[in-house]
Amino acid sequence: MRRIIFTFICCMLFMAATAQRITHKYNNVSLSEALRQLNEQSEEYTISFLYNELEDFHITTSVHRKTVPDAIRQMIGFYPIRMTVEPGIANPSQQEIIVECPQKTALRYKGTVIDEQGQPVAYANIALLSPQDSTLITGGVSNESGLFVIPCEQQPVLARISFVGYKTKFVMFDSRNARNIRLKPETIMLNGVKVTGDRIFSKAENGHLTYNMPMLLEVYPADNAYEALTRIPGVIDTGENLTFCGQAVTLIINGKATTLSADKVVERLKSMPAAMLAKAEVMPSAPAKYHVRGMAINIVTKDFAGTNQFSGQLKGGWQQNKYGTGYAGGSFIYNHNKLGLDMSYTFTDGANYGQVEHEANHTLGDKRIAYEDKTRNRSDGIDHEYRIGMDYAIADDHRLCLAYTGQWNSTRSTNTTTGTAQSTQHSREHTYLHNVDVNYAAPFGLQLGVSYTNYQEPRTQSLEGELYDINRNLLVDSRQKVSKWLFTADQTHALPNDWELNYGAKAQFTNNNSDQTTLDQNQQPMPDATSSVDYDERILNAYAGLSKQIGKSLSLDASLTMEQYHATKWNEWRVYPQFNAMWNINPKNMLNLSFSSEAVYPSYWSTMSSIYYASAYTEIWGNPDLKPMSKYEVNLMWQLNHKYTFTAFAEFEPDYFVQLPYQTSDRMAVIMKETNFDYSNYYGLQASAQFHVGQWLNGTVNATGLYRHDKSSNFFDLPFDRTRLSAILGGTAVAKLSQRHSIQFILNPFFQSKAIQGVYDISPLFYLNASLRWNSDNGKWSVIAKANNIFNCYANTRSTVANQDYAMRVWMNYASASLTAIYRIGNFKEKKKKEVDTSRMGY
Repeated sequence: MRRIIFTFICCMLFMAATAQRITHKYNNVSLSEALRQLNEQSEEYTISFLYNELEDFHITTSVHRKTVPDAIRQMIGFYPIRMTVEPGIANPSQQEIIVECPQKTALRYKGTVIDEQGQPVAYANIALLSPQDSTLITGGVSNESGLFVIPCEQQPVLARISFVGYKTKFVMFDSRNARNIRLKPETIMLNGVKVTGDRIFSKAENGHLTYNMPMLLEVYPADNAYEALTRIPGVIDTGENLTFCGQAVTLIINGKATTLSADKVVERLKSMPAAMLAKAEVMPSAPAKYHVRGMAINIVTKDFAGTNQFSGQLKGGWQQNKYGTGYAGGSFIYNHNKLGLDMSYTFTDGANYGQVEHEANHTLGDKRIAYEDKTRNRSDGIDHEYRIGMDYAIADDHRLCLAYTGQWNSTRSTNTTTGTAQSTQHSREHTYLHNVDVNYAAPFGLQLGVSYTNYQEPRTQSLEGELYDINRNLLVDSRQKVSKWLFTADQTHALPNDWELNYGAKAQFTNNNSDQTTLDQNQQPMPDATSSVDYDERILNAYAGLSKQIGKSLSLDASLTMEQYHATKWNEWRVYPQFNAMWNINPKNMLNLSFSSEAVYPSYWSTMSSIYYASAYTEIWGNPDLKPMSKYEVNLMWQLNHKYTFTAFAEFEPDYFVQLPYQTSDRMAVIMKETNFDYSNYYGLQASAQFHVGQWLNGTVNATGLYRHDKSSNFFDLPFDRTRLSAILGGTAVAKLSQRHSIQFILNPFFQSKAIQGVYDISPLFYLNASLRWNSDNGKWSVIAKANNIFNCYANTRSTVANQDYAMRVWMNYASASLTAIYRIGNFKEKKKKEVDTSRMGY
């Protein structure tokens, strides 16, 4: 198999073409100047043009790895300009490209078409009419930046500007400079029914769905990046993570993957301003070059490299559940030409509340013993998070980035358990995190990355509890120290006929040095609750992939990754194929078929061999035999009218693992342990839609039907084979309470019917979040009042397999209210920081 993969990669490497490819960004540059620069770079062509003839035609576009003729065609766009390619005369080894404006007139009308928000309207039709009888003289089309230039000798002229979804506008041009022409959305009255032109937020390109986030947020506002992502139709916040079309989403920032636990995703994204987002690329099957697999969303931030600006944002607020927490922070960015510096700091201080209830009929010998308890948790702590980064744009697509990220956290918590068992647990822990990232991108498609992370979490705990005649007076001292190195290298080649070759490799080396010592009431070590590990983990992989754009309708992408995982007990080779095909049937219909595969690794702490006593009744066991699971996903998606999305999906997970309870029959104890299943499989259908009622209400709605099949042959002495059909509903509703004062009310409901997870039966679950937001007229201030989990709902699970009878009610997010104020300095557009991977660290 290794030889086959190696041969496959080598064959594709030899296919790389040597034709010159152009990559450059043009920002409001005259076409003459752009052609002059291109002529200096060109090795195969001589470009001929009259400088003054093309000086009025300004362009704003980004050319990426195109041949010289294709680059010029992209620059011209819809301008009335002609390009021809002829054999060279002075130098036969070079071809000559002639660029000219066929309409040789001294007068040209030029301007910019924009919408009500000042955003350019691309591809608007501009017709120049005779003021006397409105006969057509000539016309043109605006380019991607809304600019148009139309040669015409007659003066004055009547211009008719039109675009789908906007009111047609007539303007008299009596001078050559028409400046900005602002269009308004189309609104028509038909027999008392108000019909409004809908705005299109998404488009299919390069094998993924691209959402225009500034446009989306105008309709579905959000104050942070996490909320902004939940506004994408089809994205559901399950309370633990984000899903799209029924599948969990991996987030990528500016093409770089970040692997986070669900709670880290929520926390990090909630600290990011929504205004920093430029677009979101939804990929049903992420290409291997992103070093992630499966469903992914690539969040692209606005890039201000090459500008001069200082911007910032200050944020502060208070959150109240049973206790209160205050938070404050600031983010600042400074750009000067090619150099960009950014700094951020967040401080949190306060207390949080959580609650868990247990109920059981415990089998002890031939008897059933009733048990119930309630555990209240209070956690007091302070947290500091800080980052400083530097970006240096050497040239277009040539960049060096350096960043340091740190965290210091101190937490004291108390768990008080009452009921059948009585216990009090005190703990104190610290978190120390240091991370350095270096990334380099070369203009010929090479990207290199190096990352080092050092994570430490020492903790001390004491437990005093009793259950009938059982007394537990324990003292636990534990420490986790993880050091991780990550190296990545990726290369992209543009091949003839719109083929693209990608290949690369990743090497990750981790050392886990952790220990736990548990002392009994006599200060003697307990062997079953004392252990230490010092082992190295290695993950190596290499991939190769091909992508192809066939016309404007079909996009194909496929890759193959070979990965080796080496740890103390495991040394495995795995092959992960990936495939995605997107077909734009017509402007209103899109079909996408995808397949992906990946491995999911357990947390470092869950593979320890020790026991942690959470209370007098509950024990948490490590599992050193826990192995990685595989995941295979297939997805068929149909999008209709850019508003309705229908998806059929399936997910197969051999060796799936999750923590489940087991009531042992030889003593009064419930064991919580992560074990590998035979498999966990999902099959589902999802539909999502956008809606609006007049100008005052907009929303999205999602509905998912899910069939789950869990099977395990080795869960203690309780093998299970269980299935369940479930439904999930969610959405967003945004009501404009006051257009004049910019006040909006937002509702986010979530409902899940009965479900299963291993031996658990999960009761129906309903969450409702609401927020009221106000923005100042100048956009500097925002005030947001939020209510989360308004009805204080909880997750209710129960296990009744065989002789088990164990129920647990968990308030994961206790009902809370918060008030936040945001003040913006300048035209703040923050860059997203790469989040440090702590998903497998911690207890």
